[in-house]
Formats: sequence, C-alpha cells, structure tokens
Amino acid sequence: MGRSDGVNNVDEDELYFVKTDKKSVNRTKDLSETWYYLSVFGQIGFTIALPIAGGAILGNRIDRAYGTYPTWTLILLVTGFILSILYFIKSILSVLKNLNQK
Repeated sequence: MGRSDGVNNVDEDELYFVKTDKKSVNRTKDLSETWYYLSVFGQIGFTIALPIAGGAILGNRIDRAYGTYPTWTLILLVTGFILSILYFIKSILSVLKNLNQK
C-alpha cells in the first residue's frame, strides 16, 4: 500500500486508479468521436452516390421502356445530383452544429 498524505487520508494507489480511470474516459470519448465522424463521412458518401446512380439507372430504364433515350436519364441524373448536393450541405451543417455545441 502507499502512504497516506495525512490531509485527505488517500493512498497513492487510489490516486493512481483515479488518474488511470480519467485517462480511459478521455480515450473512450476520443474513440467515440472518431467513430462518429467516420460514420458521418460514410453516410455522406452514400447519400452523394446513391441519388446520382439511382437517378441514372432509373432514368435509363424509363428511357428503354419508352424509347426516349437520353431524356429521362439526364433529367433524373441531374435531379439526383441536386439532391445529393442539398443533403451534403445539410449533413455538413449538422456536423458543424454538433461541433459548436461541444
């Protein structure tokens, strides 16, 4: 056992565990923030790619069915692009708002 400090009657061993516990809490917090930002960037990647690719695929199928190639492909491709930009801006603003709250 460690010696008592005489004032608070706290062992050095107990202080070591308190310090170690604070370090693990900080490490856990840093790790959870890292995973949060990785998930946000992954989510942004999917929300950019899916509307664009989905619009192109759906437009191509509509064009094949009605013989209007490339009309619907271009319309839905541009629509998907616009939607992905809007969601990207919304996601970035959400992340910035989260940073400002901390």
